[in-house]
Amino acid sequence: MLTIRALLPHVQIAGGVRRFLELGNEFVRRGHHYAVFKPDVTPPDWFKSGFHFRPLDTLNAHPYDVTLCGDVGLLHLLANAPGKLRALVAIGDRYASKYQVFLRDHPDTLVIGNSSAWVEYLPGVKGVAIPGGVNLQQFQPGPRRPGPFTISVVGRIDKKREAIPVVLEAFRRLGWKDARVLAVTDEFKRLPWRFFSQRRRIEQVSGRDQDELVQHYRDSDVLVTMERTAGWSNPAAEAMACGVPVICTKCGTQDFADASTALVVPVDDVEALMGALRDVREKPAEAQVRVQEGLKRIRAYEWGRVAEGMLRVFEGFLAEAGGPMLGAKAES
Repeated sequence: MLTIRALLPHVQIAGGVRRFLELGNEFVRRGHHYAVFKPDVTPPDWFKSGFHFRPLDTLNAHPYDVTLCGDVGLLHLLANAPGKLRALVAIGDRYASKYQVFLRDHPDTLVIGNSSAWVEYLPGVKGVAIPGGVNLQQFQPGPRRPGPFTISVVGRIDKKREAIPVVLEAFRRLGWKDARVLAVTDEFKRLPWRFFSQRRRIEQVSGRDQDELVQHYRDSDVLVTMERTAGWSNPAAEAMACGVPVICTKCGTQDFADASTALVVPVDDVEALMGALRDVREKPAEAQVRVQEGLKRIRAYEWGRVAEGMLRVFEGFLAEAGGPMLGAKAES
C-alpha cells in the first residue's frame, strides 16, 4: 500500500480539482491510502469521494510516500512536505514561469505533465507525461431530450482563457434563429451587451449536478471549446465520451483531438469556428464518423488507466529510493 496525498487550494468545480478527486477514488479502489490536504476539511458538494480531507496546517504531522501538487500557490508547501517523493503535476502553460522557478530551486521534484504538450512549455525539464482522464462510467452516450439545434459551451462567460464570447460572436454572425447556445456554468454571469439581441437563444444552466451535467452534453448537437490555454480540456474529453461532436482549439486537446475525432480550429478565429459549426450542422454523417472515432480514442484516457500509469511511476521512483515507507502511519 502506498500513502498518497494531494495539495489543493479548494474543491470547487474546476478541471484541475476534478483530476485529483478522480485519481483519489481510483487510488483507493486499488488499496492505497489517499488524502486531499486543503485549507479546510469540508468535502466537495458536487463530487462523491471515497477518501479523507485534511487541513493544510497538519501537512507536516505525518510523512506520505507521495505528495502531489499542481497549484503554484501551494508549491512552497510541496517543497517541505515530509515523505519520499514530491511530484509537481504540470496542469497548464499559464503557470510555466512559476513552475520553472520552483524546479530550478527543487530539482529533485518529479514532474508529471497532465498532457503530452507539457514539454512545449517546460522545455529541457525531465519528467513524464500522464495525460488527464475522463470518467467513462459517468460520461457516456445516452438519449437526447427534445430541443433546437444546440451549441454547448462549458465555463464562465467572463473567464478570458475559456473564450466563450468567441463562440457567442460566431453564433451571432451565423444568425441561426432556430438554434441556441447552452452555457453550462457554475456561476451565472450577465451577457456582454453586444449579444443582447441574442439573449433569448443563449441559455445559462448549472453544471453542478453531475447527472444533469451529463444530460446537458447529451442534449448538445456540438460542444465547442475555444480555450486559449489549457493543460487538459475536461469539456472536450467529456463531450467526446458522451458521443457529441466536438469543435476545439489545440489547447488541452492534443492527446485526443485531431481531424479524425474533432474539428480543431485556431485560437480566437471566429471565421474558422463559423465554418466548423456549419460543417457539423450541414454534414451530420461526417460528424458522426468523427464521433465514433472519438468514442474509440477517448477510452484510452479512462481514469483507472491514468491512475495505474501514475502508480507505476510512483513505484518505480520509490523503488530507487528504497521502497515505500512500510509501516509509516498516515492519518486514518
